[in-house]
Amino acid sequence: MRDAGQSARAALERSRRLGVGASVALEIYAEFAKTASIKVFKGEVESVTTAEPRGLGVRAVDAGRVGYAYTSDLSDTGIDRVLLSAMENARAAGEDPYVGLPAPPESYGEVTGLWRPGVAQTSIDEKAALAMAAEAAALAEPDVEVVEESEYTDSEERVAIVSTEGLEVEGERSFSLTYLMAHAVRNGDRQSGLGFTLGRDPAELQAERAGVEAAEKARVLLGAAPCATGRYTVVLVPEVAAAMLGAVCGALSADAVQKGRSVFQGRLQSEVASTLVELWDDGLAPDGLASTPFDGEGAASTRTLLIGDGVLSSYLHDTYTASKAGEGVTSTGNAIRGSYRSLPSVGASNVIMRSGEGTLEAVVARVGEGLLVEDVAGLHSGVNAATGEISVGILGRLVEGGSLSRPVREVTMATDFLSLLRSITDLGGDRRWIPLYGSVCTPSLVVQNVAVSGT
Repeated sequence: MRDAGQSARAALERSRRLGVGASVALEIYAEFAKTASIKVFKGEVESVTTAEPRGLGVRAVDAGRVGYAYTSDLSDTGIDRVLLSAMENARAAGEDPYVGLPAPPESYGEVTGLWRPGVAQTSIDEKAALAMAAEAAALAEPDVEVVEESEYTDSEERVAIVSTEGLEVEGERSFSLTYLMAHAVRNGDRQSGLGFTLGRDPAELQAERAGVEAAEKARVLLGAAPCATGRYTVVLVPEVAAAMLGAVCGALSADAVQKGRSVFQGRLQSEVASTLVELWDDGLAPDGLASTPFDGEGAASTRTLLIGDGVLSSYLHDTYTASKAGEGVTSTGNAIRGSYRSLPSVGASNVIMRSGEGTLEAVVARVGEGLLVEDVAGLHSGVNAATGEISVGILGRLVEGGSLSRPVREVTMATDFLSLLRSITDLGGDRRWIPLYGSVCTPSLVVQNVAVSGT
């Protein structure tokens, strides 16, 4: 059976036999993956799901028209069929002067250790034991009544991209994650907390620590009540900061900017944030979940400064948006794909915020008076990338006298992207990778003068 690279090269060879015209440019994207997901409940395995998605996608560009087709049939007949379908789809598409395939880069950045053999070598029972260990650790903590879901999940992915433009590249990576949601109960009040641990190999996971994290997050919110309406200095823990920065980077997509759907349109090289803000998109970060030497269309992954010293330095580009932006603009290596079933589109790889100093406790002490935000609700409906408006429900704890005090819930935080970024006055030294909103590495952030609606 062919592997990803062999399948991609075979498809390109088949295209030559089919007599593809000189005006047609073809890109073959082959993906071979293995995934596993194991859910446990009350110390027993509830479900096991494994899959081996394999297939290839063909992008055809013919005189300014682009067509796409994909298949999981990797026989010669299946490959011929998908090649012909992609070319037929291109002929039926409208013309666009900016479409095209990337030329091979001069070189690719080096990033090692993206694939580990442990994912394949670890048995299902051993993987399930990690989810069980996380669940047991959470249940051992006071006030924790139940763990709603404890899950282990992993993937191994091998990708190859070849094209008639001379591009030929292959890569592989692995990933494993254990996460759980713990529920704590006291005097009829119920609160929940999320814990997780991640790595490229199951041996890297710290399941018990994830369980304790979930339990502690739930327990500290017991007895929460609304706080007074007002303007607060808020401390966003890394999980919440990651949600905000992930949304910000969505608006830094050149596609969103070019379509007039971004608050950052027309602000390139302008001040958009506090001078403390240094925000990167780094497709080559050694520990990044989205790291790879090449992006979803074979362009070289890069480290792109998005905001430095408060100034907007760059948007995120793929080949199409760079062409549309005009002379002097090149891809930043930010073409992403959900799978071989989809065309590439612009998106963030690894979003990294600069680190500050001190633990969360030290940050809280520096703030003195304010509000620690530990969770948010309503992200999908409460964040508008086009206008930058943010209005989300929050849970957390008041900061009084430099220490954490009573828990808070049923309140709303309202701000916008620019106000949030410009009002960052401090950063913690507690930076960590958050897999909940893409791949984001951020510390706790301190934001001044945020409107909070409570009682």
